[in-house]
Amino acid sequence: MKRLGFVLLLVVGLSVLASGCVGTGSNTSPTSGSSTVQPQGSDFSRYPPGGIIEHWGKLFGNTFYVSPGYENMVKAYFPNAVIKPSSEYKGVGIAVLSPDEARPKLRGKPVHITKLDYFGYVAYRYGMHFPGPWEGVIAALKSKNGETLIVTGTSRAGVGAALNFLKGVEDGRLSVERNAVVRRGDFEGLVVKEIGDVNMNGVPDEGELVKLYQLYFEEPFQYYWRLIGGENVTVSGGFIRLVNGSTVYIRALGFNVSVEIKNPKNLSLTYVVENVNPDFLNLPHGAISNGTTITITTSGSFSLTPKPVQDYYVFAFGDHRPPSGDNVPEVFLKIRDGINSGKAAFVIDGGDLVYSGTIYQWDNLMKVWKWKEPVFIAAGNHEYQGEGISIFHYLFGPTQYAFSLGGYRYVFENDVMGNYQLSEEQFAWLKKQLELAKERGERPVIVMHAPPYDPRPGGDDHAMDEKSAEKLLALMKAYDAFGIFSHIHIYWDGTYDGVHFIITGGGGAPLYAPQDKGGFYHYVLLDMKAGGDIGVKVFKVS
Repeated sequence: MKRLGFVLLLVVGLSVLASGCVGTGSNTSPTSGSSTVQPQGSDFSRYPPGGIIEHWGKLFGNTFYVSPGYENMVKAYFPNAVIKPSSEYKGVGIAVLSPDEARPKLRGKPVHITKLDYFGYVAYRYGMHFPGPWEGVIAALKSKNGETLIVTGTSRAGVGAALNFLKGVEDGRLSVERNAVVRRGDFEGLVVKEIGDVNMNGVPDEGELVKLYQLYFEEPFQYYWRLIGGENVTVSGGFIRLVNGSTVYIRALGFNVSVEIKNPKNLSLTYVVENVNPDFLNLPHGAISNGTTITITTSGSFSLTPKPVQDYYVFAFGDHRPPSGDNVPEVFLKIRDGINSGKAAFVIDGGDLVYSGTIYQWDNLMKVWKWKEPVFIAAGNHEYQGEGISIFHYLFGPTQYAFSLGGYRYVFENDVMGNYQLSEEQFAWLKKQLELAKERGERPVIVMHAPPYDPRPGGDDHAMDEKSAEKLLALMKAYDAFGIFSHIHIYWDGTYDGVHFIITGGGGAPLYAPQDKGGFYHYVLLDMKAGGDIGVKVFKVS
């Protein structure tokens, strides 16, 4: 994913690096760039976008009004700061506030903090919401009493990220990315994200590698490794969703998840591996399973590997977004309950999970996102847009991944970008997965949102880009791949151009055909038999 305003900070004992930034001296004029002209008082309009935050030290002084419990964090970055309790804050100076204290003071501003049932505290930057405990917020504004700089975040780690960034600006190591700044009259705001503060205390410690980013659209994610207590923890077959102290949360992307400690220091860590089916896995000694979660405490590397299985079941469905708005369709809840009442190795979701990708839609969905088996997802066009792109990655990780189970290799790819086409890089990766399946004697199962063919009479408007479709079909035919798609709100099971695939798009979105042409709500049970034969059974839902 594109990384914007990237800054890499190394902790104690490591070198300091910077990327993508041009250093800015604190004496630079907001208008001419000359070091001889000093910033002028309270007229925000004298400064270019980013200029207020760049010159924060000169504009707002050295007194910090701090929420209880954040005093030591401020001192860690600014040892000479004058610290006063936030209860004495009158809207002038620098306020370092907990998210709860900051919310009412930033309410309605172009950059602020909000709170949702599922996500908790969320950062907002003029049309974009950013969930996660690692988001910091910096806001310069006028109050009735004067100028103020509010520093906050979605957690202690987020507040620390904002302070860390201000310290870097003050030292001249960092500069403000203009495109990341929101300027509206007498307001200037910025959202920053940190990755690597694994103990979530808001201060880079020895043995941590902290990165800071300035956000304005898609946010970066570091999926596969962290530095924890000086140990390089690398994950494959899943992604690191969160690290909190000595606990590493991993969301599995298949049935072969491994953790490698590259420079072991005998540090005991607890791994919570989510989105798994323990019945189909060989578990390490001492692992504890609970539903779709496995917990392992160890000081070394480990692997989860699939059992040698044959003749198992997989559920599949897709397009469970509502016709509009934020609410979850009742049909989806019925499908969820129907699938949960059955027995399968895992569930495939073909995408279009919410209507337009807003965080409020995601919040409603995730409150009812309760499954008895792991769920693997192909990104849909409805959620994979706007702020929904970053939220998708925050919840479900990368959109390109593959895994094997019982004689089949499942390949998930994102085909909703660029007018439903695959890039040359995507095709190269896809062919590599098909070759791997061939070497292992596995039948490939390709899962994408948009199908390569629209079976409705005259209905070619909901298929992939024509050139990509032709190329995909040729690959699937050459490697005898089975396909699972959605996007078209019907049920279809057939063969086109020598390729067998299904379209399962009746998860709750408006139907696209009469009932006798597949226009009914449904989910599908796939019987994955030894030797590559796949049985298909559809369940109608009213």
